[in-house]
Amino acid sequence: MGKPRYPLLSPIYFCLITPVFYLGIWITGNSVHSALEAGYFFPPLNDDGVASSSSLVSGLWNESVMEMFHVVDFSTISWKAVWKSIPTMMALVLFSLIHVPINIPAFAVSTDADVDMNVELMAHGYSNGIVGILGGLQNYMAYTQSIIYYKSGGHGKTSSLAVA
Repeated sequence: MGKPRYPLLSPIYFCLITPVFYLGIWITGNSVHSALEAGYFFPPLNDDGVASSSSLVSGLWNESVMEMFHVVDFSTISWKAVWKSIPTMMALVLFSLIHVPINIPAFAVSTDADVDMNVELMAHGYSNGIVGILGGLQNYMAYTQSIIYYKSGGHGKTSSLAVA
């Protein structure tokens, strides 16, 4: 494979995103407060703008999280549109099922790695199950990002979890 030409390029790029963003705000003569009002940041967690310092479990099940169910008026949902989107949802599920058996062996060939597909499929299934229960987005092995990570010198479980 050879040694990566610029092994620190990706980490430096990702570490500079936030400072460059704030530098751009400063160069344009805006304040962080005006950028917040313009919608460049996510809104604060509480009405007073202070994030709660409580535990993760109590933060997940507090009243503000459940407010989204009070905001949604199910009578305004177009159930006809939901019904029409079922084929698209099924296609996404099928695509999600076939991308692991395609991408993992391709990655293994590209990196000369030994891969146990049973372990990969089990890990993928568990991660999607847990994320689905918690209301998150599905897991997807992005082949190109994995190759970039590998060619940048990324190896090991700890660094791969940090990137994920």
